[in-house]
Amino acid sequence: MGARFDDLATPFLYVDLDRMKRNIDAMAAAARELSVQLRPHAKTHKVPEIARLQIAAGASGVTLAKVSEAEVFADAGIDDLFLAYQIVSPAQLERVIRLARRTRLRCAVDSRDGAERLSRAAKDGGVELQVMLEIDLGIERTGVRAGVEAFDLAQRVADLPGLRLIGVYGFRGFRAFADGAESREAWGRAEGEALVSAAADLRAIGLPIVEVSAGSTPTAVPAGSVRGVTEIRPGQYLFGCANVVAQGAMRAEDVALFARATVISRPAEDRAVVDAGSKTLSTDGPWEPGRGFGYLASDPSTRVAGLWEEHGVLRLAENARRLRVGDRVSIVPNHVCTAVNLHDRLVAIHDDRVEVVWTIAARGRIE
Repeated sequence: MGARFDDLATPFLYVDLDRMKRNIDAMAAAARELSVQLRPHAKTHKVPEIARLQIAAGASGVTLAKVSEAEVFADAGIDDLFLAYQIVSPAQLERVIRLARRTRLRCAVDSRDGAERLSRAAKDGGVELQVMLEIDLGIERTGVRAGVEAFDLAQRVADLPGLRLIGVYGFRGFRAFADGAESREAWGRAEGEALVSAAADLRAIGLPIVEVSAGSTPTAVPAGSVRGVTEIRPGQYLFGCANVVAQGAMRAEDVALFARATVISRPAEDRAVVDAGSKTLSTDGPWEPGRGFGYLASDPSTRVAGLWEEHGVLRLAENARRLRVGDRVSIVPNHVCTAVNLHDRLVAIHDDRVEVVWTIAARGRIE
């Protein structure tokens, strides 16, 4: 602790603590202003210590994708969890029941078979599970369509022993390159309106729908502005990444997570090679087609044009052509969640000094 971060061997991921804390506080303040609960998706950072910072700022709990992630956060004392993923295998259902005995746990369903499996596990385990019904908001991933399909499934869930249907949730995403960054507000409001409408339809047939959970980082605030939404679930907002900036959800100057890398080759005037490849940045594509795998923080017009496992090729804009072998650079990756999952630790920086090093405790927890 206290060392200069440029004394560390590259490549590594680091967090600007001041920016991250501002981002955490800003989303918490937005949720309070909208009178909605904030339940951040912790798959972005996978660090229980960061979840505690989010909760201290006002988050009600966290959202997670996998049982193994939830176990890590429960072991660290985070006891209000939403497992926003369809859990159907017997071995994982057994673990869900063990989690439900020691935490406040919400589970997701989007099919009759999945609900029945969850019900059998809850009944056999002697617990009652709170259940959120996932609504398909048009991205054709998981979720049940609003209307007759949602009616039928919700009624079945309500009738099953061991389950208590408490709400609906959904995920819509946002593609600024296709729809224009200026459409994000309308896109997010439409997400919130679709979920509120689905909840109202279910209440109309006598089901006690209490929770309406919406929003990823680009849509959380506009979705949360819809009357009837009770909760938002942004994930990337505390760090940001190239895709979030491209979506218009964050400014480049608010991005708080970077890959630190060293220039190892200058084979051409417009090209530099760094020691951060696909094992550091991930190969997730950009929301803006053809825009590479991230950009140089000091010069966003310089893009990571190509990735090999241990090599990143920078296509240098004019202002970056002074780079020399041995120079160190900071790169904003396309997708922060997948980049974080590649690393064992996260270096937190304040005034160019190492303040703390966090273990990414839930990295690789994909089961």
